[in-house]
Amino acid sequence: MFSIDTENLRLELEVVPVKSLFIHERILPDIAKQLILEFKNLANLENPVIVDRNGIVLDGNHRTYVFKKLDFKYIPVCRIDYFHRDMQLRYWFRLLGKIKDRDLIGEVVEELGGSLQEVADRESMERMLEEDCYRCGVQQASFFATITFDEDVITDAVSAYDMLEKIQDKITKRGVVLEYIPCQQVYDNQFCEALKDQEIVIWTPHITKEMVVEAARQKRVFAPKSTRHLIPARPLNVNIPTPWFKENITLEEINRRFARFLQAKGMRRLSPGQVIDGRFYEEELFVFFDKRH
Repeated sequence: MFSIDTENLRLELEVVPVKSLFIHERILPDIAKQLILEFKNLANLENPVIVDRNGIVLDGNHRTYVFKKLDFKYIPVCRIDYFHRDMQLRYWFRLLGKIKDRDLIGEVVEELGGSLQEVADRESMERMLEEDCYRCGVQQASFFATITFDEDVITDAVSAYDMLEKIQDKITKRGVVLEYIPCQQVYDNQFCEALKDQEIVIWTPHITKEMVVEAARQKRVFAPKSTRHLIPARPLNVNIPTPWFKENITLEEINRRFARFLQAKGMRRLSPGQVIDGRFYEEELFVFFDKRH
């Protein structure tokens, strides 16, 4: 095992059997197809999959799925404490565009057996979402509402997101454009002021870490883009040769090889707020690089 100690959290890098991991979200076929093509051609695995102590995949569901699909025996992971105070569970909200009539959402919700209830203001909506974590919220300019279903329809966190997926699928089939946005954006006044007349934000169910773990243990998966995990620190650019993970080798031996591989590299520690390869990272980064000889 190769460990990185941050100020508050330990990152444990190791190789584990692919079959020991639990994917917690369904896979988006287009992303999986692209990764299958890359790893079939033996592309290096750039970054380890982020998992908790029980093998639940927090970041890297598609890479894990593809490794299983291609019959790789092992996969490198970065293991963290999911319930550490700095490990945050956030959400992906839905930004709907080209909605000519707001009533469309209410019509679709009713078709599925639910109800759309208008509320006085944003504070009222947020309070109702806190009281019932399986509800969704609707925001358009000064209009706010909640979406609810009977308890026999939505029984848990997984079924809440399944219903949300049904709603968005029906809406997009009627010409509406769907975009996933980080939940934090709705707390930015500039973002809210910039929303167009034909744009609506759906606030997604505010599930908990315990719900994620319980579902994963039952081998039940959430709809795509249900959770957004903010990890306090992350290793990047490990660039491990993927042919290693198809070899007929013991777990102990491949972990020794993996540790030697990382020890031979240099590592830069970068503060939060960096842009690497076009992606913005809110967390602290530990970036590996090959030393020059």
